[in-house]
Amino acid sequence: MAVAPKPKTADGYSSDHTNACEQVLVTLLGAFGTLKATIRLVGGLVPRYLTPEAPPNVPPHAGTSDVDVVLNLQVIAEGGGYASLAQQLAGRGFERFTEDNGWASAWRWQRRISDRHVVLVEFLRGAIEQKPFSTISIDGEEVSALAIEHAEITHDWFEEKRVTATLLDGKGIAIEDIRYADLVAFIILKALAFDSRGEPKDAGDLIHVMQYAGPPEYISDQFLTKLQSGKHADALDAGLGALQRKFAEGNGVEGYLLTGPVLYGQFMYGNDEEVSEQRIQAQRYAAGLVTEVLRLIRI
Repeated sequence: MAVAPKPKTADGYSSDHTNACEQVLVTLLGAFGTLKATIRLVGGLVPRYLTPEAPPNVPPHAGTSDVDVVLNLQVIAEGGGYASLAQQLAGRGFERFTEDNGWASAWRWQRRISDRHVVLVEFLRGAIEQKPFSTISIDGEEVSALAIEHAEITHDWFEEKRVTATLLDGKGIAIEDIRYADLVAFIILKALAFDSRGEPKDAGDLIHVMQYAGPPEYISDQFLTKLQSGKHADALDAGLGALQRKFAEGNGVEGYLLTGPVLYGQFMYGNDEEVSEQRIQAQRYAAGLVTEVLRLIRI
């Protein structure tokens, strides 16, 4: 059973599949043993923890269909004893994902939940000494990680939350500390992901978090604190630049017509003509929100 393509609109996601992703994450942590504290969650599952549902002010996030984690390969290498990582994964029901060309991927694994649900897991690392989107081996030819530009910021910039979830295969309930990208790291990596691949889901995740994490003043304060720290200056510059180019006013065109707000509107409302007014309103909101946050950062 192959993993389905990512839905292009919010109604293509479900709470059931998102809950399954959390189960997969908690089950996955067990494969890393004492090194699980070095794993950082990024991607579409992060809003579940970064901006948790709190009716009526914070609606539920659309959800996700996969689990993306950033590995600290240096710490893993120094820890030793991980020649059996592939066996640990296989023992927990994970299998290597088969790419379109028939090759079994080493950086993408999957976990079958049921006939209806398959969760994809992607192992990532920062592109510090490697070109972006190249892979490096963790466990021989069996397990590797894909280099993502600036993903290493999550080793410094993260939050954690204690989660109670049922392990897969009837192995009981586990209580785990999930370490995930903090607000600034999430926005940077999502902005860069959208800049790279132009997925509506990335725009949806980005604007949802910026809308519900707090007012623009709070978000800008988080960025200013990071800027003043002197850490990861290149990542901050790249992420803010991507936000400006893809979402904000001041590029020589009306902001709501940029690809970021347009795809955000499509993700939320689809392309049907009868929702064109709501879609345009969403586009204007997205452009206005990002523009205001950037203005406050630059004051």
